[in-house]
Amino acid sequence: QPFCEISALTILAGFAEFEREIIRERTVAGLEAARAAGKRLGRRPKLTDRQKTHALTLSAAGQKNAQIADILGVSVSTIQRITAPNAPQKGVF
Repeated sequence: QPFCEISALTILAGFAEFEREIIRERTVAGLEAARAAGKRLGRRPKLTDRQKTHALTLSAAGQKNAQIADILGVSVSTIQRITAPNAPQKGVF
């Protein structure tokens, strides 16, 4: 019977949707709990705040970005991001 098959599939789809919603709620709750506990989410920064300060000091002393990148073992673009005039200096100084 096509009607029975459609009804059964509709019921199963409803359960699957309900289960997916529960998983989503638990995931969101877990992320919020981690943030509340001070856990840092996402990719680790390439440089510590101390290294960023060192990069800024070297830049102010006249070192080129390529030289600073070699010293700290990162790419030039990472140094450019840190030493840009409008770069946010969160956690530095």
